[in-house]
Amino acid sequence: MAGREIDIACRCGKLTGRMSGISPATGCRVTCHCKDCRAFVTHVGAAGMLDRNGGVELFQTLPARLEITSGREHLRCLRLSPKGMMRWYAGCCGTPVGNTLASPGWYFLSLVVGTVPEGQAAALGPNRGTFFAKDAPEGASPPADHGKWGLLSGAFGRHFAAMLGLAPKGSPFFEGGRPVVEPEILSKEQRLAAEAV
Repeated sequence: MAGREIDIACRCGKLTGRMSGISPATGCRVTCHCKDCRAFVTHVGAAGMLDRNGGVELFQTLPARLEITSGREHLRCLRLSPKGMMRWYAGCCGTPVGNTLASPGWYFLSLVVGTVPEGQAAALGPNRGTFFAKDAPEGASPPADHGKWGLLSGAFGRHFAAMLGLAPKGSPFFEGGRPVVEPEILSKEQRLAAEAV
């Protein structure tokens, strides 16, 4: 498999994983400023992982590239609404891990770059996009949105490659078509509180 192996870990080190076949060709590193990403990171107690413009850096790749190597019992799932994305985090210390779609049949993982040790993050390649700059907190000045089409074409290309057996398929977040842990769905009040921070 082309690319490098890189480690991931939550802030307290109880939940760890390994990513395989990682390179700029097998994923896309971007920054998202959307209210949903910010609400997720804030709700789990990791607002310190947001950048100075209120964005979260992500590496979008195939979920099959991630193996949970220890602490799987600490894995938790959150949805900001009943039909929202599955947002995975470490319950032991509130570290956001990444986002997937609700169906395991969509081969998509948006890994939070903050889980990757600093010395290994270069393997993810340069940041290639900024999104939802209009949703950044008041007073922030993120770069203008760019890289959208490269992001979308890459995500669909990886998904279809996995469907056709040209790339790894599967996910550590689903078993038998169901999430490995029951998602918590935020109430409207919880969601509003997370957005207000």
